Amino acid sequence: MQDIPEQRRVLAALLCGGAALAFGPPALAQAVPQAADLDEVVVTARRVEEDIQKVPVAVTAIGAEAIKERGIVTTTDVMFAAPSVQMTTTFGRLSGGFSIRGLAGGTQVYFAETPGGPTESAAPFYDIASVQVLNGPQGTLFGRANTAGAVLVEPAKPTFDALYGSAEAAYGNLGLLRATAILNLPVVDDMLAVRLAVHKDHRDGYVHVIGTGERLSEDNSEEGRFSVNFKALDGRLTNYAVLDYYNVHQASSGATVGAINTNLAILNLPVSIDAPDGLAVGTQRFGAVCGQAVAAGLSPDLNACIDQRLRIAATLRPALEAEYARLQAGGHDAIRYTPADTLLDQRETLRKWTFVNQTELDFGKLFDVTTLQVRNIFGYQAARGVTGWDVDGLGGLIQSSVSVSQTSSYAFSVAAQQSGNRPILGTGPYQKVYTNETQVRGVVGDDRLVWSVGGYYQKNPNPVSLGGIRNLSRVNSGVTLATLGYNPSFPFSDGGDTTQKALYGQGTLDISFAAPFIEALHATYGYRKSWDRSEIFTRGVTTDLSTGMYVPTATRTRSFTKSDGSNTTLSLDAQVTPDLLVYGATRKGYRPGGLNLVLNSTGLPNFRPVYDPETVRDYELGAKWDLRLGEARARLNGALYRTEYSNIQRTFSAAVAGVTTTYVVNASAAVIEGAELQGQLVFGDWNISANYAYSDPRFTEWVGADPLAQIRPGDARCVAPSTAAICLIDLTSNPFPNISKHQGSVTAKYTLPLSQDLGEASVQATLYAQSRRYFTDAAQRNIEVFGAAVKDAVSQKAFERINVRADWKHIRGSNWSAGAFVNNLTDVNYKLTTVTQLHSLGTGTVIYAEPRTYGVEVRFEFGGR
Repeated sequence: MQDIPEQRRVLAALLCGGAALAFGPPALAQAVPQAADLDEVVVTARRVEEDIQKVPVAVTAIGAEAIKERGIVTTTDVMFAAPSVQMTTTFGRLSGGFSIRGLAGGTQVYFAETPGGPTESAAPFYDIASVQVLNGPQGTLFGRANTAGAVLVEPAKPTFDALYGSAEAAYGNLGLLRATAILNLPVVDDMLAVRLAVHKDHRDGYVHVIGTGERLSEDNSEEGRFSVNFKALDGRLTNYAVLDYYNVHQASSGATVGAINTNLAILNLPVSIDAPDGLAVGTQRFGAVCGQAVAAGLSPDLNACIDQRLRIAATLRPALEAEYARLQAGGHDAIRYTPADTLLDQRETLRKWTFVNQTELDFGKLFDVTTLQVRNIFGYQAARGVTGWDVDGLGGLIQSSVSVSQTSSYAFSVAAQQSGNRPILGTGPYQKVYTNETQVRGVVGDDRLVWSVGGYYQKNPNPVSLGGIRNLSRVNSGVTLATLGYNPSFPFSDGGDTTQKALYGQGTLDISFAAPFIEALHATYGYRKSWDRSEIFTRGVTTDLSTGMYVPTATRTRSFTKSDGSNTTLSLDAQVTPDLLVYGATRKGYRPGGLNLVLNSTGLPNFRPVYDPETVRDYELGAKWDLRLGEARARLNGALYRTEYSNIQRTFSAAVAGVTTTYVVNASAAVIEGAELQGQLVFGDWNISANYAYSDPRFTEWVGADPLAQIRPGDARCVAPSTAAICLIDLTSNPFPNISKHQGSVTAKYTLPLSQDLGEASVQATLYAQSRRYFTDAAQRNIEVFGAAVKDAVSQKAFERINVRADWKHIRGSNWSAGAFVNNLTDVNYKLTTVTQLHSLGTGTVIYAEPRTYGVEVRFEFGGR
């Protein structure tokens, strides 16, 4: 399914960019010869601090300086700096997650070593010490749901050595304002320090609502973080605590129409009861619901109600065709406009508290055998919010929604209601998450054996929220409902919880005696056993037609599932020379199953009330090499991998009988093979880094019901074990989503040869490129049914993105620094996600990323680090 021209375009972009940066600069570098060196990069990929070049894991580490210079301002931007990483979004930008090596949903983000935290896909980065991306299953040490990898976000800790503070602000186009203030305060010398950071993030929406002054796809949030660092007993006892507050209140994502299907029956009804067959067709289609409307006093009589709905339905197709035509003819900027919605307040809110406490006690060496450290990490999160947005890109004529994704890794509480036919955006009680991890670690001999054992517990209480629903949708202007309003997709939440318990152990043994001709040889084995349990109570929904309000039923329903699984790690690494590490590893990952809680599952393709755990087995060969090239230093890290993926958990969206919902299905098996390269070259005043990922993903087994619900029993395409009641088809031809065959970036930084009295000045540019990426598992089915023109509506074709920046730090030896930046220099339009419902609603919509942004930044610092 990949386009050969697109592959060549991406490769050409990366190769030309790399060539220009690699071969162009030496002449300039020779003008100012100087010794070059590579910085030591410390990572925590194995839950201890280690040199990245000594760790047998494919890791990308982005430090605080690189975060700023590469324009990584939100979680989403990490994909532009790490190989094999994509960001996926579902219901707006607050419910996204990482896909690593094509495995969406199997990546856990850690904040201060606790799962979750303020790491939504639009969360701003401020006062962050580092971001690490670990590719491949990491479930032995990092626990729950890490079948794809882990992303470690480390906030800056308080330091004991100096009073330090800074204030910075960035201003730019689209009303851009990013401001951060930091204060690091040593309270008791070498014992107690505190750190306070506050942040404001604003950018005007870049999608205009036609005919109004409103804008969608806005960024607007405030953040605050307070942390305490304490140590005693000569540093053997330490305690680090951080409290983080994240408050979002902004216009939601603006969707635009990418493809249409006007053949649906609802789009081709008679225009009124006076049209030929109008009354007969209208009665057949709307008679029952209009009977309810008349009985509730919402319509004067049956014929008036039927006529009203036919006239509403008659507006849908012309509006859909007109908007699609406008976008096709409008050129580059047309996607920055969308029709207005007169019923829905399109905004999204999120209020989230995160607290983490890390306590460590070092017992030193016990019995002259092993060192012993005991560490406990407690985490607490509480979040609530809501997103209201037009899924259809038509001002809500065909679909608008008040929602949060059922499967979001960063779930938060929603309690939406309805008054008449207008939605009320509401938040329920806080959705809370409790985690606790205890680690016991030690070292035997002179690093002869490094070992760790531990236990993990996580609890997600399901809130009691009988005042509102998590997801409402209005389909086809509500013509199938008595209220002409919104329909609930999920039941009322009425308690219960989801828990995970786990025990794990891992050890690295020095077996260098087996290979005395090399520097060192290590074997690592790790095992983790997890037990998952989910018990959720819900109540059904009835609608008070006179008010439109949703009312819980008296019956309380229990849904229950449990599963258990193991994660394993086995690796062998050889330090061939002091500068060359080679390794091989195989890992198994387990991701627990769960519950699909929907009100009406009839007709949903591949639906099951309980979905199964997914498992991943991968094999990886890698090398990490530091080398000197004359006066230059270089670093080259690479990995080859094969991932065997089974019982794949995929999120489906479907609309049946006027109700839209999301649910999880198991999509059988796939194999992903690929290669990753990361390199750095430092010479003279130049620092050049690059990364590249190649992947070859494919479904190897997927037999299921047609995702478009069009192939029925008796069709020649039905395969075993089809029955008279259900047709199963072979879906393995669909391209694997959320991964590109080619992806990479090249960054070049040049530091101007200024004297120290003038400060440090530099310029930097980053070129990112990727080949086509599909957003849905059913891409091929959509192309088969709706034609090749749909291809670009279910995918993002190859594109390149360029960021440039100039910095002058400590201007003329002062405490002031300044910078200027342009992100997305060429103003390319690229997609964040698509929502394809051509078979059920006739629309395929797109959410685009932000356009070109530019601005200036000033910073003032005092004290010493």
